[in-house]
Amino acid sequence: MKVLFRKLFYLPIVLPFVFTVVFFGYLPPKIDAVIYTDNIVGEGTCSTYLSSEDVSFAYLYEGESYFGSELKTLRLPGLNYNISEINLYIYGVEAADILSFDVSVLGLKVTHLSNDGITHPIGLDRVRNAVKSSEEPLLHMQIEDPQKGSSVCLSGFDFIPGWIWALYFLFILIISIIVSVGFFYLAGRYLEIVPCSLDAAAIMTSLICGSFFCGSMPYVNYADFLLNWFLLFAACLLINSLSPFRIGGIFISIATLLWYLINFFVISFRNKPIMPSDIKALKTAFEVADGYSFKPTWQMIVGTAVVLAYCIVGLYCDKKKRKESIKKRLVALCASAVMLFIGINNPIFKSLNESQWDARVLEGFHREGILLTFVKSTMSSYVPKPDEYSKEAVRDYLLKIKPKKASGKRPVRIIMVMNEAFCDLRTVGLDDRIDVMPFIDTLKTNTVEGSLYSSVYGGGTCNTEFEALTGNTLAFLGTGAYPYTENVTEEIFSLASYFNKLDYESEAFHSNDSVNWNRNVVYPNLGFDIFHDISEYPVFTEDTVLHGHPADISDYLFMEKVDEGLRGRKRFLFDVTMQNHSGYERFDDVTEDETVIKYGNDLHIDSRVYLSLIKASDDAIKRLVEYCRSSDEPTMVVFFGDHQPGLSAKAQEGVYNSLNGNLDYFKTRFFIWTNYSIKEKHGIKISANYLPWLILKTGNFDMPPYVVLLGEVHKKYPVISSQGVIDSDGREYASVKEVANDPIIIKYRNVQYANLFDKPDNKWFESGR
Repeated sequence: MKVLFRKLFYLPIVLPFVFTVVFFGYLPPKIDAVIYTDNIVGEGTCSTYLSSEDVSFAYLYEGESYFGSELKTLRLPGLNYNISEINLYIYGVEAADILSFDVSVLGLKVTHLSNDGITHPIGLDRVRNAVKSSEEPLLHMQIEDPQKGSSVCLSGFDFIPGWIWALYFLFILIISIIVSVGFFYLAGRYLEIVPCSLDAAAIMTSLICGSFFCGSMPYVNYADFLLNWFLLFAACLLINSLSPFRIGGIFISIATLLWYLINFFVISFRNKPIMPSDIKALKTAFEVADGYSFKPTWQMIVGTAVVLAYCIVGLYCDKKKRKESIKKRLVALCASAVMLFIGINNPIFKSLNESQWDARVLEGFHREGILLTFVKSTMSSYVPKPDEYSKEAVRDYLLKIKPKKASGKRPVRIIMVMNEAFCDLRTVGLDDRIDVMPFIDTLKTNTVEGSLYSSVYGGGTCNTEFEALTGNTLAFLGTGAYPYTENVTEEIFSLASYFNKLDYESEAFHSNDSVNWNRNVVYPNLGFDIFHDISEYPVFTEDTVLHGHPADISDYLFMEKVDEGLRGRKRFLFDVTMQNHSGYERFDDVTEDETVIKYGNDLHIDSRVYLSLIKASDDAIKRLVEYCRSSDEPTMVVFFGDHQPGLSAKAQEGVYNSLNGNLDYFKTRFFIWTNYSIKEKHGIKISANYLPWLILKTGNFDMPPYVVLLGEVHKKYPVISSQGVIDSDGREYASVKEVANDPIIIKYRNVQYANLFDKPDNKWFESGR
């Protein structure tokens, strides 16, 4: 009995490794779903969306498949075990029967849903009976408009029964016991591996427990998880080598646990993990901490208890042998160096510097793990100092630029709207007869308009916003950079700060949470006096919500209400809309545009929904312009799209028919309109970073040296973004690196570096009144 106990003593060491290999690696508890259909009238497609209550990004698109008369079984393999709903969006068919629905785990059928109810058909061939049954189907669908489609939601039951979980974890325990017996004999022969293995097990346990209470378990990527552990264990060996006592395992385990605990609360407060910029803003974090609740969950309590238990065991096992010899510490140092070299020089780690179009930072945290996510953000936020940079040189050539004085009528009221995913797809090949922006097309008088090029596609709204407000470009920042979360930690120049100095009141609007893209922290640093987020908007009704988001018209109505209270005062109002946000899989409350119905029948459902949303945006901006047109206050309206929509691959096939190059994917629409006479310009090309220059120029405002410099760069390179450059002769460059040696580019890059990462001279941004 004593020998058996000694063998099982090593169970806590091997258990986290066996769990990781089985749960995350070779036998993950994935769900295979099969939906049995019949009597399908017509041919179409079925898009699958999964929903989970665990995390905010859990409404995951799983792809599109054929759905028609030839279909009998719709297979959805490899789904995460934590899904609570399977949503099917069916298009192109008039009617269909869903006979039954089956769920298998690890090849074992565990749930059968039919008209008879839910059963667990282990060992029974219920599928064949269900398909051949003459009884009523589980669901009969009669679709009124096949082009708009219909939806089915399968939910309301546990996809994996509890007894399956019991068997699964029992299997892991049995394997762990077997491995621990083998480890007993190995440890008896090589006793020195025990303390090292205990350190490794404690670190692995801290990663598992942190993933558990942060909700990452269903989403963990096996290779990334192992790399997190590998690098942390290398750090453990490094600490052991530098310390006379073996404290590396305990230190790294506790540090990892604390990091997960902090991330848990940060994610619950703002839906995003800790970013490098948060370290710079610790003071602000402590100041606002009193306004939040820090109540722990039972998962957090259990996870913390398990990690602390490992640390206590580690202290107990090492109490008689506290000091490590010089020889052992040298071995640990060499092993640590080798592991760090291998960990950093591998494809997984190197891929961390790749850009993510959708900016799903929280998803990255769950999939890639706590260490790699933070490293990735750090790599994205790091901007090396230009070789030729010096603050003195920047000051010298900026001081040589004289502030440019201007005369003429100036607007008292400036309304700047960044419209979510607004673009003109006709410029990339959409049928010209599909006209979903008839009002904007007619804007000619007192208008400057054309194409605006952004640095992002399908997402990353904050990056276009950053460029449009500050005059900085993503072209000089790191790959995958998001300045709102990484760089704007102190006050910097923006249109808001500029207009503040001219006694304008600057207010920002966004019909979503203030924490989105860190705007609650960023906007004060940009100079906005007030920020109106969704909490201040009126209660939304069916008339003011579209596509699951506040409609553009409701957004503008609220802004107009605030504007009425500012009448007679100079003001700068900046609005970020939400209506056209990605997710174009169904019409629901979206009214299909007439030209889309007439000429777009061959378009994918994603394109049809998106284009009809753009028509609603055109109607809404028409009302805003008419509101301003009737005012006796000189008014300027600036309108632009932040990026093109993230359409599915099939949807793109019917839209992008005449691309001239990669930059066409980053082209949106913009206009500047005034209710008084200005010099008109049409069809111009400009990138988002030049908007401050163009707005001040069009509005007859004096320009500080920084904005004058933007005008000089624009004259030679009217488009500069992280996706490419277009010069004044129309030549395109794949990257700003291809023109990096041009003196005007060097000057611009150095000024931007000073603006973001050095203390700039206020005279750069002053023009006098």
